[in-house]
Amino acid sequence: MRSLSLGFGQEVKSALKLNEKDYREWEIGTYRSAWRVTQRATILCGSQDVVDSIDELNVALARVDLGRFASLRQVSDFDIRIDFDSGVAVDFLAAASDDDEYFHVFCPGGQYIELSARGGWKTGPTNKPWADPGVAGDLTP
Repeated sequence: MRSLSLGFGQEVKSALKLNEKDYREWEIGTYRSAWRVTQRATILCGSQDVVDSIDELNVALARVDLGRFASLRQVSDFDIRIDFDSGVAVDFLAAASDDDEYFHVFCPGGQYIELSARGGWKTGPTNKPWADPGVAGDLTP
């Protein structure tokens, strides 16, 4: 699987000296789930696309005009969809049964939200370890 990260909001410099990458206030993505970018009935690109390099996939993603963020919704027990006002949607599709997160949101103020197949929705700080699962807030309805 190829990871995917979508950034929104103001640029933020990484506090880690080892990582010179700029981030956005909100970073939504996955390190390991399947994903696809669609517009109407067309898949524009996806995690299973055959490419010679990650740069080729980044170029394909850069060509997509996402527009403005419209909504984030859970479309099944395991799948998430982000809709944009341009008609583009990004789907994150769980494909593993373990408890590792397959969807995450880095939020302003050092907060983090994750979704895993077994653990459901959880939230907690980004600046300190979650000592046990009870430390993170459970967002399961």
